[in-house]
Order: sequence, then C-alpha cells, then structure tokens
Amino acid sequence: MSKRIAMLQALIIIASTMMASGVASGQESETVIDTSVSWDSDEVYQCRDDIRVADGGVLTIRDTLVDLSCNIMVDEGGILNLDNSILQCGIWDEPGNPDGMDCGNGLMGYGYWDEESRASFRVPNDGIEGDFTMTMHSVGGVSYYGGQAFVGDSEPISLNGSSHTFEFSDVDDEEIWIGLIGYGQSSVSVSEVVIEVGNSEIVIEGVHLDRMNMMAAGPRQSEIVVNGHMSMSSSYLIGAKLTIGEYGSIVSNDSSFDRVGPIISLGDGSVVRITNSTFSNSLDDHDVRGTGFSEITWENSNGSGGFTDRWERRIVDQKVIFDSKGVVFRVNSMGVSESTSFESFSNDLGEAIINGGGERVVEIGWSNGTIWKEAATIEIISYRTGWNPDGSGIDDYGGYSIPLSWQDTQYVGGNTPYVEWLALEFVNEDDGQNLVGYAGGSVPIRASFYNSGSAPASFYISCEVVETGLDADIGGFQGIVLGAGESGEIIFDWRGGETGYFTLNCRVLTPTQLVSDNSFGGGSITSDTISWTESVDDEGLPMVSILVAIFVSVLLVGMWLVRSSSQVEEEEEDYVREI
Repeated sequence: MSKRIAMLQALIIIASTMMASGVASGQESETVIDTSVSWDSDEVYQCRDDIRVADGGVLTIRDTLVDLSCNIMVDEGGILNLDNSILQCGIWDEPGNPDGMDCGNGLMGYGYWDEESRASFRVPNDGIEGDFTMTMHSVGGVSYYGGQAFVGDSEPISLNGSSHTFEFSDVDDEEIWIGLIGYGQSSVSVSEVVIEVGNSEIVIEGVHLDRMNMMAAGPRQSEIVVNGHMSMSSSYLIGAKLTIGEYGSIVSNDSSFDRVGPIISLGDGSVVRITNSTFSNSLDDHDVRGTGFSEITWENSNGSGGFTDRWERRIVDQKVIFDSKGVVFRVNSMGVSESTSFESFSNDLGEAIINGGGERVVEIGWSNGTIWKEAATIEIISYRTGWNPDGSGIDDYGGYSIPLSWQDTQYVGGNTPYVEWLALEFVNEDDGQNLVGYAGGSVPIRASFYNSGSAPASFYISCEVVETGLDADIGGFQGIVLGAGESGEIIFDWRGGETGYFTLNCRVLTPTQLVSDNSFGGGSITSDTISWTESVDDEGLPMVSILVAIFVSVLLVGMWLVRSSSQVEEEEEDYVREI
C-alpha cells in the first residue's frame, strides 16, 4: 500500500496522455477496445473520452495512475484488469471549484436523532486563533428547513435554507463538534464548509472533515459498468460508481474502494467477490448491494464500518401466484424489525404483489460481522372455492405459515386438491359382457377418481351424450367428497331414450374461482359405446296370451273330439238296438 501511496504522491502533479494501440473509434467521445490493450506507465493517464471494452477485448491497467474523468463500459465478453494501479476521480480538482468533477465529496447523516447516533462533525479550527466564521453548505442545495444543529452542549440552533453560518470567538484550538438532525427522519448533509478568518477563506469538502455517524454523499460523474469481468489486485478505485450487470462479475483482492460503495449488483447471475480488501466512505448504509440470489463473497475484508453494513440483499416487484382469484392472505415478519405485516388478495389472474411492489431488504451483512436473513411467512386468511365452501368441513386451501421465498415470483400451490379420472365404465353383471341398453330403460355406470393433491375436495360431475351433444339423463349432478391421497367412485344410472349406438362423456365441474380449469385437475373422460335397442317388455305379454290361447284351443278341440266320439258311439248303439 505504501508503494501505491508514494506513486500517487509522485504522479499527482504530472499531466500527460498516453496513446495505446489496439483501440478503434466508437461513437462520439468513446474509445472501443476490442483486442488486448495495456496501460503501463509512470505518468498519469488522463481518461477523458469514455472507454468501451467490447466482447473479446482486454484492457489491463498496470502500475498506472488514471485521472478518471470518463466512464468505462465492459461489455459481456470483455475484461478489465487493474494491477497495482489507482483510478481516481477529480485528481486536479480544488475544493469549491464549481467546474470540477463530482466525486461524492459531501457528507450525509443516517437520520438518527439520539445524541449517540446523530450525525456530527468537528469544526476544522486547527491553527486558527481569534474570531472566525464557518458556513456549512448542503449537498445539492437541499434546504435545511426543520433541521437543528447542536454546537457542543449549547441549545439547538434552528436551520433553514441551503446553508448556515456559525460564528466562533476565542476558541483557542478548542475541539468543537456540531451535531445535526433533520426534519422527521430526514438526513442532514454537508457538501463543504467555508471558514473565514479575517480576509482569508478556507474551503474544506465534507468528506475531508472529521465526523461521526456520517457517510459520503453527493453525485459522482464517473461510472464503471461491468457486464463482462473486472479484476482488481493491489489497486485503488476512488470517487466513481461501480455497477455489476446481471451476468457481470468483479473479483477484488488486496484493493481499496473509496467513495465507490455501494457496489451495485443488478442480477441473480452477477458475482461480487471481495477478499482482503477495504471500503471507506460508501454513499449508502452498505458497501455492496445485491439481489436475492446474486453471489456475494466477503472474506478477510473491512467495510466502511459504523452504521454502514458490509452488504445488503434487496428484492423488488415480488409477487405470489395462486391457482384461484380472491385469495386473501397476510405476509408476516417482513423487514429487519421482523414485525411488519402486509395484507392483500389475488387478482383475476391469481397474482398478488408483495408490499405494493416496493423494494425491501431481505439480508444484511452487519458491520460487526453477523448476518441477518429475512424469514417472512405467508398466512392464508381465506382460500375458498367451490370445492371447499364454508360449511363443507374442508379447511382453507393453501396451507399454514408458508415461507415467503426471495424469488421474484413464488407459486403457492400447497394444500390444494388435484383430482384425476381413473375410469368411466358400465357396471358389468354378465361375466365380462357389456350390458345392452334398452330404450326407455337405464344402465348402471361407475365413475372412478383419485385425488393426488394434498387437500380434500367436494366436487360434482355432469355428463353428455357424445353423438348428440345433449345432456345425458344421469339423475342430476353426481357428487363425491374425496380426501387427499384417496380413491373413490360414483355409481349412477344412465337412462336412454333412443335406439342406436351412443357414448357417454363426463366431466368434473371445476370451481369458477380458479384461474385455469385444470388448476385442481378434473377434466373429462369418455366411456365405451353402448348399443341401445327396442324394449322387449311389451312384446312378451301377447306371446304368453297366444300360448295360453293355443293351449285352451287344443284343450277345447280335444274335449269336442272326445264328446263327439261319445255321441257317435251312442247313436251307433241306438241303431243296433233298433235293428
């Protein structure tokens, strides 16, 4: 580190421009690097035009001090290497220079009011004798309205406007601290202080003040965006924004970040690896900000400390999806305090936005080395459909105390039924032979189901005749209650009215609340075809009558023949007697 500091001090007064080979002209004020290029010099490299390291390009900066007055873009497939080098914003800027580079040189409090935690800075009165004034300016000209300042143990001083002047007399090198609180929970900022002693004026930027409970603040004009890969070894990055794209990566070893944090990691595919490195003066209350599943590795490194955490994970626009609309739920234990609750319901698409879509912190690597992780849960308040209405004895679907993930989208499908058809068949009583239906009669039908879900269901079926498209006469809707993991059947009569070949198609009636008809299974099934014939019951009676009539006729004829035979015999006997 001492070698790099010496190099910075030696080169800070040098201003020259290095010409590098392997660069191509890009858009206006942009240099494109698409081959292997090295910056390696004892002189200061003035980066004025923006640099783009294209796919296949490699920019290596070695043993070089760079006046970072430009932006650097590393495309996917491009590589930026920093080796024993310093990239610093505003090397030649002087305090109070309105035309200088913006490098995040102000200060800002964290918004705390208590005396121990509130923002404060020391009046830089070293070597000043006699009376003097100090004017404090805000960052970006923001009004101090409603804020207060505490000079030592004095009564609070009301603040207003974008600056405030303090008057001091007979200080004699006494150490003076000024505490600051803002209106409500707002933060108070200091871009610079201007000390006037007689006819002399001293301008000191906020970041150079001795302070407590304050972080760096203000705009930064230079930015490095890494969609490819960036490596840092024994190097400094000072006063620039650093953004790692959705699939970009940075690996830092034995390096320092001053007025750089937080490093912004944009996607779950991004990588931030910090080893043996140091952060200072980050511009938020954390040094690295990642998404729910971006890779953040922090080993043997020091953060900005105090109220600035090592890293945070944040998620935004998170939503949960249900199979049904109108599901009322509550999210408990959200946020760092683990006491925030949020209540909502699913829309017509079954979707609900968590926390109104707002960004929230789900993990913090505290500055003291510990780690906090959000463990929020989803509590179902009402998840009712046509398959588990009130009074059915079936609980709300969805489950209980469902862990809320960090995914952008979470599907809540637990503790719901899923009904599947097993069979639709004729009840057979004739040794495997299908029953024949008779017009005006009925045949028994068996509908079999299996509930492979994790909750019971009370559902009904309806049927139609495939060939006609008309509702089949099955005695109305047929229903069943089927527990989770259970099989069951419904037996009903199908009454036919016409002769011919007909097929039965039955479907499960799904709840109207579902966003998709097959969310809970169900569907339809078709039976085998059955032949319906004329009824034989009315034709049986005439046949019996005919048989009876024939029998009676034969009997009567027989009796007549017997009688006739007897009469003939009697007549013959009379004739014989007469002779």
